[in-house]
Amino acid sequence: MTKLTRALALVAPLALLAAACGNDDSSSDTTAAPATAAPATEAPGDAGAEGLARAEAVIAALSGAPSEIGPSIPLTGTPEPKTVAWLECEITCASFRPGFETATDLLGWDLEVISVSSFDPAAGFQQALDLGADFIAITGTPPALVQDQIAAAQDAGVGIFSCYEITDPDPAVNNIYMQCGDDDNVYAVGSLMANKIIVDSGGDANVLMVNIPDFPVLVSERQGAEDTFAENCPSCTFTELAVTLHQVLAGEVPGAIISALQNDPSINSLYHSVDAVATGVTPTLEDAGLLDQVSQVGVDLNAGILQEIIAGTQKFWTVNPVQYAAFLMVDAMARHSVGMDNPEERDVAVLPVFFVEDAATAESLIPTDDWVGPEGMADQFAALWGVG
Repeated sequence: MTKLTRALALVAPLALLAAACGNDDSSSDTTAAPATAAPATEAPGDAGAEGLARAEAVIAALSGAPSEIGPSIPLTGTPEPKTVAWLECEITCASFRPGFETATDLLGWDLEVISVSSFDPAAGFQQALDLGADFIAITGTPPALVQDQIAAAQDAGVGIFSCYEITDPDPAVNNIYMQCGDDDNVYAVGSLMANKIIVDSGGDANVLMVNIPDFPVLVSERQGAEDTFAENCPSCTFTELAVTLHQVLAGEVPGAIISALQNDPSINSLYHSVDAVATGVTPTLEDAGLLDQVSQVGVDLNAGILQEIIAGTQKFWTVNPVQYAAFLMVDAMARHSVGMDNPEERDVAVLPVFFVEDAATAESLIPTDDWVGPEGMADQFAALWGVG
């Protein structure tokens, strides 16, 4: 099965999501120039119409927010008290914390929150080991950055539970027991976004994707989008504006976007690969007189994006159920703590997603700043865990 076919299989029932922290070289602060893909050649016959029809079919098949959590197998025992160390990165990771707090409270476990740098997490990882954590949760960090700490954790019997990274779980080899929102997941999100843009543009999209390709999961997202544009919109153009996390944190991304749009006035769709790259973009576009040139869309909305959807300055975004992801990691920990296998891990690692594209839906999410997960999520997990 090809990667694109796999993506379509994943998104057909629900659609998928991802987001992330990853591996970035923060030493560069040069404004990135857009890496322009070669213009697509017009396919013979009705290839454009056929691709548009395929994209429309994918989007038409999407469902809304699911009502049930993914795991379905009850625990075989009652978990003993444990300590969870959550390694919280510096860009979007604080939004996971309420999920970890609620999940660990349900189990009567202790939670230690340790701030880490996305690209230098080793000290925080070692701090978790020194605290005597039973489990370590982390998002987006490639194992290569913490190989020594992973080996030490494995020797100490401390499992790693991760999301938004590309390494498949293989506890005996890499000590990773959970990997939700993995590369297949985010590849599918990129494919989904491309199909949505194709449909929204009627097959006439000239896309600038603002991306941080040093993050492995965002490379997968880009590839999913790029493959789908090639397959379903031969007359579309797709360009990546590659930026670094340093540029994001320094507020340099809006200026890089303005330069790219001024260099190519044909761009009509601005695709943000993750919410962090959209910070400050709308007012900068408005100041430059370019706000009406592009439709802004993206993956993993936040509270500010919700307000922009209501205002009409952002068109559509996917939700980012990071609190649900936190529950999934704690669920996997609970299973491991009672000696259970986790045969559902690969299935539940697929994170549900839906588009927010109207003011009413955006307003409904404002109390929690995002879709946190299925309604009654905590009660559903508590029932599986035999607690509460």
